[in-house]
Amino acid sequence: MLQVLEALTSAVERKRLAARHAAVFVRLSKLPPFHATALKLMNISVEGESAMEDFENAFRSDPSLTADLLLVANSAEFGVRSRIETIRHAITFIGLERIRTLGCTIAFSFYVRNLPRSVYMRTAWSHSIATAAIAELIGNLSQVPEMYTAGLVHDLGRMALFLSAGEEYATMLSGQFDSVKHSNEVETRYFGMDHEKAGALVGKEWQFPETLRAFMARHHDGDGGPATKPLGIVQLACRMADAVGFPEVDRRDIGEEPNLPERLRGREELTKDYLQSVVTRQIAAVGG
Repeated sequence: MLQVLEALTSAVERKRLAARHAAVFVRLSKLPPFHATALKLMNISVEGESAMEDFENAFRSDPSLTADLLLVANSAEFGVRSRIETIRHAITFIGLERIRTLGCTIAFSFYVRNLPRSVYMRTAWSHSIATAAIAELIGNLSQVPEMYTAGLVHDLGRMALFLSAGEEYATMLSGQFDSVKHSNEVETRYFGMDHEKAGALVGKEWQFPETLRAFMARHHDGDGGPATKPLGIVQLACRMADAVGFPEVDRRDIGEEPNLPERLRGREELTKDYLQSVVTRQIAAVGG
């Protein structure tokens, strides 16, 4: 009799999980469109002859994003001596690629600010900013530019799952895990997919560039290559963000900073104190 009851209970649980998985998938497929101006910025080549004009036009079409951009451009993060009043001045002073990353960061922060209040999602957002900042630093040291946005979007699947499953997702991911693999297994069991698969799905739905979708889908892939390649840089930055105090989930296996490639060892820009100060300033500038 006990075995029969256990079998029935197990069957009911499987049915309940299957229904939840299906509901999460449907909601993921029907998320509101991504921020249109940020999407334009992602697809503008900074090398193009019309890049300055294209960036300026994109911001002009979005007064709200422009207002936030000018607010950030005039923050302590950039230490401007005279107030920046126009988009053109901001682009000239900060540079095209940095303007792109700021625009995308602000657009993502709109989503985070409008989510139901969740300590976990604020933690995940801080991890994304930390990964972006560290990826940019490693990329600059490795002569691999434009890594900030790659780091920023790498964990977007977590936000997508939260938007699809609600507070239940935040509660489930707020516990402590043995490893990222463990937390991914919990995501898959309860929501039908982990945040990498969710990132791949929502990145396609939102028409992100394929290069960015790869970071969203494979940032925990063990075969990301060395830290001289874009995916390897994002993976290293993700682990470093965890180690310096901005973890994506609470894990027992977070220890000291990961071993850096020899060419990056001893660099002041990658010390724990320096990274913490950089990330803290950026979070303060864009909100989180």
